[in-house]
Amino acid sequence: MVKRTHTYRPLKRVRGQSIPLLALMIVVLIGMVALSVDVGRTFSEERRAVAAANAASLSAMNTYIRRPAGTTNTVIYDSIVNSLRSNGIDLANNPNIRMEAYYLNARGEPIEGGAQITRDGTVAPDNVAYIQVNLEGEVDTFFARVVNQNQLPIAATAYAGTCPPTDGVYPIAIDNDYISGNEFRNPGDQNGDGKIDNNWQKLTSGTYKGYTTMRLYLTENNVPGGFGWLRWLNGRGASGANANSAQELELALSGTGSLSKGFMEVTPWPAPNLPQPTGYPEQPGQLNVGDWVYGSSGFTASNDRRAALDAHISNGTRMILPIYDVAVGQGSNAAYRVVRFGLFVMTAYGRERNRPYMDFIFLGDPDRQGTACSATPPPPEDTSIVRLTGSVELWPEYQIVANDRPPVQYVVILDATGSMSMNFNGQGKLNGQTRQCITGPPGWPFPDDPSCDGSPNFAWTPREERRIYVAKEAVRLLIKQTNMPGNPGYDPTRPIDQMAIVWFNQDVPESRIMLGGFSSDPAALDRAVLDAGKVNNDPYLSQGGTNTAGAFYRVGQLLGRAPTGTTQLGREWTYRRAIILVTDGLANIFLNTSNGNLNGGQSGMTTYPTGHPCRYSGVADDAPCQTTEIGGKYQGRDRPITQMVQEATKIKSNQAVQTDIYVLAISTVPTVGLKDGVASTPRHFYMASSLERDSEGLTNVDRMMLAINAEVEGAPCISGSDGEWRGTIPGNHFQSVGGLRYPNVGEVILEDFSTGSVYRTPIVAGTDGRVRYTFEEIPRGTYRLQAYLFYRHPLDPPTAMPRMYSQLFNGSSSQSDMVVVLEPSGQGAGFISTIEQNLRLRLDGNVCSVN
Repeated sequence: MVKRTHTYRPLKRVRGQSIPLLALMIVVLIGMVALSVDVGRTFSEERRAVAAANAASLSAMNTYIRRPAGTTNTVIYDSIVNSLRSNGIDLANNPNIRMEAYYLNARGEPIEGGAQITRDGTVAPDNVAYIQVNLEGEVDTFFARVVNQNQLPIAATAYAGTCPPTDGVYPIAIDNDYISGNEFRNPGDQNGDGKIDNNWQKLTSGTYKGYTTMRLYLTENNVPGGFGWLRWLNGRGASGANANSAQELELALSGTGSLSKGFMEVTPWPAPNLPQPTGYPEQPGQLNVGDWVYGSSGFTASNDRRAALDAHISNGTRMILPIYDVAVGQGSNAAYRVVRFGLFVMTAYGRERNRPYMDFIFLGDPDRQGTACSATPPPPEDTSIVRLTGSVELWPEYQIVANDRPPVQYVVILDATGSMSMNFNGQGKLNGQTRQCITGPPGWPFPDDPSCDGSPNFAWTPREERRIYVAKEAVRLLIKQTNMPGNPGYDPTRPIDQMAIVWFNQDVPESRIMLGGFSSDPAALDRAVLDAGKVNNDPYLSQGGTNTAGAFYRVGQLLGRAPTGTTQLGREWTYRRAIILVTDGLANIFLNTSNGNLNGGQSGMTTYPTGHPCRYSGVADDAPCQTTEIGGKYQGRDRPITQMVQEATKIKSNQAVQTDIYVLAISTVPTVGLKDGVASTPRHFYMASSLERDSEGLTNVDRMMLAINAEVEGAPCISGSDGEWRGTIPGNHFQSVGGLRYPNVGEVILEDFSTGSVYRTPIVAGTDGRVRYTFEEIPRGTYRLQAYLFYRHPLDPPTAMPRMYSQLFNGSSSQSDMVVVLEPSGQGAGFISTIEQNLRLRLDGNVCSVN
């Protein structure tokens, strides 16, 4: 075995051997330090760019929101540049930083026809939902140059949108029925006193020249009015007091309001029969269009409240007020759905016959009262859009110019329910003591003895102030005005009139048609009026519930078997029919034609499912709840007000005879269904909210009845109608007007309440004449819908121009706009949900005064 021997040789050290390695390490370390310093500086610059971009987008959006008419892109662009400069980024002296800004629509897409914001001098567009500001550039390096990195990139993107205002918003809800576009709706002279109702006027001078002003009365206990009180919170309010207290209401009315201290939407969704948007509320804790807001019963006449309102009047405060379309419940249980906001100036407040009121000037939308806030718009590829389409129908009307005065068939429908024994303020008496038996005008107390509702034992004294007395005397006066033998003014050279009297309470058997039908005997008709509904042989006592639909059903039967014409004075005549409903209440008894008395039971609390907002003890006097739209069907039957409108519509649809229906409302009656559903036109609706007598001894109800008679007897123009909804417009029923050319006969307009974006699409008559409209792509959201079309009836006089139909009919009333909530359903073919929204349009105005 050979033994190996290892020999170790020591390495020889050489001076300076480690210097290159140390040098390399020092270079690397210096480079890393240099790069970290430059990167840190770059991050710092980018953070500053992000902050500057955020501030610039907010500045641009605020400038856009508050822009006066004619503001150009230059102004918006300069606001961005100036904001950047104030935040340390001077574009003029820093060529390494570049800025671009864009207008975006509600879908987060650049708007068409000029999205980029430059100093081009063109007028800023109106449909901007967001403003985007982009910054990009390079930061010069110092130390990193040793590693050949002379610059490092930076970038920042910011968006700003409009957030709803909080300061300057006050808890006064305005009824959308009183609004038409950006004006108060002209109510006309419905009470026949020769003046426009509610002090409505268009101002002709002063600061607010061209704007409209109007007196609005408080909505209380479901008595109709123009405004209601709100509260922002539930439970405890911002002051620590009960949110429904007078103290909390006064705080919300004072200064700039208390909305900034907190807001709570009504939850859960309080109206199960209305479509609920996905994810309601969309922005919890923030007041937005589509939210339900709590009502307040904290109204008092305290000095604090007066001081707050006086300050707003003195300062000319421009008050942002919610505008609502639907209200459910009452008092502290009320809820109002906000459909838009309006800008108002209060000019006065007070009480008129103990009814609270406020006078406002309406300035339109408060678009420029909001503030800008940072936002993240939806990406352009977002599929949250819908296709909105539907058919359009109109109720055609035309002029009938009467050469001769035709004979008239009058039908008086007389309300003989228990409330008609009360006075105009809803009061009765028992043992000489006054009782608040039923709800009176706004400002009057709640009923203090509900047992007297409908009981003749509580009839008001003196009887001359009872509703039934005033109503019957007005009908007796009408009888004397007709052209019948035996009347003082009878003219034998004119054809003889006829009249029928039908009275109702909760029961309407066929015997309620007095005298068996029409009569031309004034004395017999006078006795029939006195006998109608009398209690204990007293013609001025009444009792029972309100089956108005049953009364119209009986009138329909009466007219169905009555002659439509007569031969008198050697010629044939076609009757003109005038139906006059005299009532003091709202329909709350179901019509059941299977029962001989037509009484299908009261639409009371137990007829609504558990959890329904209409399921409460006072629902019999809640007009919206007595419509199918809000209350829903019960055992397959429509609600009483909807039934009433349906029966009245059947009568008006008779094409053989010109038929007009008038409504004479005794006391403050909810207008739901009566004004726009029963009355032939809103102009045919009269209301006597209080009792007045003139120097001749005539009451205001007498005067209204005489006004109706004068129109029926002497009007040279009669409104004619096809008596049915028409869904077609042939080419020969249209005449080009404005920019419309057949087959485009009108337009549907959508305005996004959140962004203000406006979308338009034509109403088009197809090859078969059927009329439709279609929006192929609309972002989800809540919209105000308006529509109009023009139609020329072939029976109109040759001089008549096409008439505009723009009043949207919802089955019980008409208005100039409506609210639609567009939510993708996730159903249907393709990626876009299709929503069908059919429209029915009525004439805008009166056929005899509008061409």
